[in-house]
Amino acid sequence: MKDLQYQRKAVAELVDKTITLLNSGQTRRKLVFEAPTGSGKTVMACEALAQLVDALRDRGDSKYQEAAFIWFAPRKLHLQSYSKLRLAYEDNRSLSPVMFDELDQSEGIQPGEILFVNWESVNKDNNVMARESESSASIYEIARRTREELGLPIVVVIDEEHMFWTRTADKSKQVLDRIDPNVEIRISATPKTQTNYNVVVERREVIEAEMIKKEVVLNPDITIDISDERTLNEHLIETALRKRQQLADAYRALGVNINPLLLIQLPNDTKETMTQDDEQIAETVKTYLNANPKWHITPENGRLAVWLAGEKCNLPGIEEPDNMVQVLLFKEAIALGWDCPRAAVLLIFRKLQSDTFTTQTVGRILRMPEQVHYRDEVLNVGYVYTDIAKERIQILAADASYIHNNAAIAYRRKDLQNVSLNSTYSERPNAGRNYLGPDFRQVLYEEAEKFFNIERQVNSLFTFAELAALQDDDDYRPLPDTGDEQIDANRRRAEMTIRLDVKKINAEIPADVHFQNEEQILKVNQVKYARTVGEINRVFTAYINGKGGQFEAKGRTDKISSYLLEMIADYFGIFETDAKKVVLYYENRPKFDRLIDSALDTYLKLRAQKNKGKPARNFVDYQWEVPEERVYDSETHHTAQGDAHALLPFYELNAASNPEVQFAAYLEAHRETLDWWYKNGDNGKQHYAIRYQNSADQTALFYVDFVIRAKSGKIYLFDTKGTGGDLDPEVVNKHNALIDYIAAENAKGKNLHGGVIKVDKYGNWLYCQFKIDNAEDVSNWTIFEPRNA
Repeated sequence: MKDLQYQRKAVAELVDKTITLLNSGQTRRKLVFEAPTGSGKTVMACEALAQLVDALRDRGDSKYQEAAFIWFAPRKLHLQSYSKLRLAYEDNRSLSPVMFDELDQSEGIQPGEILFVNWESVNKDNNVMARESESSASIYEIARRTREELGLPIVVVIDEEHMFWTRTADKSKQVLDRIDPNVEIRISATPKTQTNYNVVVERREVIEAEMIKKEVVLNPDITIDISDERTLNEHLIETALRKRQQLADAYRALGVNINPLLLIQLPNDTKETMTQDDEQIAETVKTYLNANPKWHITPENGRLAVWLAGEKCNLPGIEEPDNMVQVLLFKEAIALGWDCPRAAVLLIFRKLQSDTFTTQTVGRILRMPEQVHYRDEVLNVGYVYTDIAKERIQILAADASYIHNNAAIAYRRKDLQNVSLNSTYSERPNAGRNYLGPDFRQVLYEEAEKFFNIERQVNSLFTFAELAALQDDDDYRPLPDTGDEQIDANRRRAEMTIRLDVKKINAEIPADVHFQNEEQILKVNQVKYARTVGEINRVFTAYINGKGGQFEAKGRTDKISSYLLEMIADYFGIFETDAKKVVLYYENRPKFDRLIDSALDTYLKLRAQKNKGKPARNFVDYQWEVPEERVYDSETHHTAQGDAHALLPFYELNAASNPEVQFAAYLEAHRETLDWWYKNGDNGKQHYAIRYQNSADQTALFYVDFVIRAKSGKIYLFDTKGTGGDLDPEVVNKHNALIDYIAAENAKGKNLHGGVIKVDKYGNWLYCQFKIDNAEDVSNWTIFEPRNA
């Protein structure tokens, strides 16, 4: 599992906001968790519950120390979530996923138990879970026992929350009213609930983390108008199969062992049973796949899987990256919640309930199979084919920038003599996690030695005799000698600063530290003291939890706590509960505040110094070639004259600069003297780029505008620039970096030429073959003549 900043942030927000809502003392408080398909919603919810259990136990500001959970999901999705969480929590004893028949119904939901419930099993009064019987209690009675007899708050998780807003919405509200949970965490990519408490993961963050594809295109390569339904269906199947094969070839060229999957979806409704239309389309699909000798995809040879009512085959292991199944024929109502990251192409037949496309519609093909984007851009796009006419397709406004109905694709010319150029792309390194590492222990020890003027005896073993029972008086009594000279000496030095006679001191419970179900019988001005081991542990954890806010929360409290207790044991021979009382004593606490805060500040500075020289981005070199195809947006590009362009047709950016437009026209005017020319993109790892040092002395990339192959075999790399006020301020740095690059590559046997290129007032295109100090003086520059190239 990747370590992702957006997931850590969302989990922390979910935990904090859930505790805030629990502390309100009210019920039916709603927290909406909105995250795009493919972002790992279940993973984040799973981790949030695990951290919530720890936070309830450890954080002093929580009204409750334990909670019970109910996880609702539609149809059979609760079974999938149950399996995922069983696997995730197999080593976590504080959380226990259970099904209804596994629950001890006479006692309610126990602390940390997560009861998984199929929503349809409770939203009708005559369903088993919704009514009492001699053999089982209803979910409402179980919830009552959990609240009233066990004294536990109930946190409900509602998975795929948008699906609860159906014709049974009123009944859904009644069910939740009767369960009366303290908090409802409502999860969806498209939530319907309105609330002031929200945790949102942006799609941009998920794309940048390379978890999902960069975009989805609808009906690429579909340009003909076919009125006959059977002919149209076969044309769609053939086009989708060719796209699947193209992706398979692209994976193979990269040495990646993934067999992309084509999904063919029958009309989308909520019924699992097959209609006459379903049967007819399914038969058309099977016949075409079997009869076409080019494909010959059948259940018998293992290349076709079927997931329909009454017909299932070749489904086991279909999610594996290299599974031999190439096509899955399925029905949406059956496969709800099913994930298969190798799914790459989706064919949807007509009679959808709506012509509106959303990421929910195409969610099955969004995930990246290895959670990385590939150099070949064709693998970073999801492809959807449908028999719905383009003018009828509507795209939800929120998804308009992601799902493209205006995709235009250009293809590499046949028999093109390609190039192989050393290129670079940049990527953000895994965000440097500001966490406490094991090296904090050494920092804490060194700070303690300076603070208390003490030393450590290496490998000293020592048994500390038990002292008198806890008493209420606060008289000072020195600790007896231990027989260990170093520990006894440390105690004598430290007792000038702190109290160590732990059996004679009390730890006051702060007003903001709560104990679940405690009886509020003390007067307002009466001081409460922690006397039991459990009370001392909770007060100590709450104290430590307030430390180190500049570091990531996960694991922070445990590390500070364990290292501090180890330090007290090693230097003073005081252990566990006794050591905690030393820290909590009111006269000692300010001293430990200074010690811990000083150690944390020192550690933070050491980490900052260690990370200072690390680059903000990683740069990766690879061999770039003219791509097999490239997807353009027909709303931002137009077809232009480009018979010699490496990709056909040539799509020119509507907002292309004048020098770019003029130079492209110049190349076309001399196309007879060139093998081909290519207009490069200006961002992204799929486009050709080289490194340079910018004016801020930072490593950056620039994307050479044009790559040209002359008849002579020479390769020209030109970056077009304007003049005067239109001149790029980095032009000198870019040009000189390109000259160095060309020299280095030619030393390896390449035949490269080029640099920054500008047009003069006579229409000549000029470039300099050497480094320059400024880009305005072109008196010694060379004219680029394609016929002499």
